[in-house]
Amino acid sequence: LKSRLSLRHRLVMETAEWTIVHVERPWKGRTEPMKLLLEDAGVTYVVRCEEPGPAISFDLWRGYLSEDAITVDSTPFPVPYPPAIWHRPHDGEEVFVNTQIASLRYLGQCLGYAPASAAEGARADQIAQTAVDYWAEGRTAFHPLDNSHLGSYSSQKDAAHKSSKEWSATRMRFWLRHFEKIVLRGAGPRKPVAGGASVTYADFLLFHVLDATEAQFNDEHFSRAWDAAPEGLKAYKEWMACRPKLEAYFSSDRRKPWAGDSMM
Repeated sequence: LKSRLSLRHRLVMETAEWTIVHVERPWKGRTEPMKLLLEDAGVTYVVRCEEPGPAISFDLWRGYLSEDAITVDSTPFPVPYPPAIWHRPHDGEEVFVNTQIASLRYLGQCLGYAPASAAEGARADQIAQTAVDYWAEGRTAFHPLDNSHLGSYSSQKDAAHKSSKEWSATRMRFWLRHFEKIVLRGAGPRKPVAGGASVTYADFLLFHVLDATEAQFNDEHFSRAWDAAPEGLKAYKEWMACRPKLEAYFSSDRRKPWAGDSMM
C-alpha cells in the first residue's frame, strides 16, 4: 500500500499544474504567502521539497558545493534560491520563477488577484515589496551574526535574543505605523490594501507578515508587542483572516506551524 501511495504521489507531482518548489522545512517558511493565495483561489497545488545537493533546482544553493555546479541547467528557467512557483498550464507557456514579488504577481495575474489599473498595480507592488523588506529585516534581527541560509538561529541564539528584542521595540514599531497609514487610506482598514475593489497579491503578503509579527512577538520577552500594535492593522489582519477559504486552510493539516524564531 505504501509503495502504491508513493507512486500515486509521484504521478500527481509530475502532472500538477501548480507546484511550489522549496526545500523541506517543518515550519511555514517563505512559501506561506504563495500558499495563502493558492488556497484563497481554491486551486489544487502540490509542494515539491528538494534536498540540498547537486540536484537541487536553485543555483546559489548549488554554488555552496562548487562554483561549477551553478552552470548545471536543469530547470525551465534559472532561479537563484527557493521558493519557486512552477506553472505547467495545459494550454500555455511553462513558467518557473522565484522571488516573492515575481511569484505572487504571476499568481495574481493567473488567478484573479491582479490590480485593475496601472496606478493600483504600482501601489500593490510598493506594498508587496515593502512587506518583503520588513519580513527580511525582522528575520535579520534573529540572525545578527550570520544571516545566510547556513546561519541557524540556534548557532547565534544569545545575540539574537538581544537584537530581536531591541528591533521589536524600535524599528518594528516604525514599520507597523507605516503599514497602518496604508490600510487606513480610504474607507477604513477592512478593504483591499492597494485601493481597488478586489483583493490583490499585495494583500496576501501584507497579511502574512502581520500574521508572522503576531505569532513571533506577542509574548512576555517582546512585551507583547502585537497587543500594542496599531488598531487599524489588527482590524485589517482580522478582515483578511475571515476569508472563508483561508479559514478552512488555517484549520487544515496543510498549514505548517510557525518556527518560533525569525518570523518563519
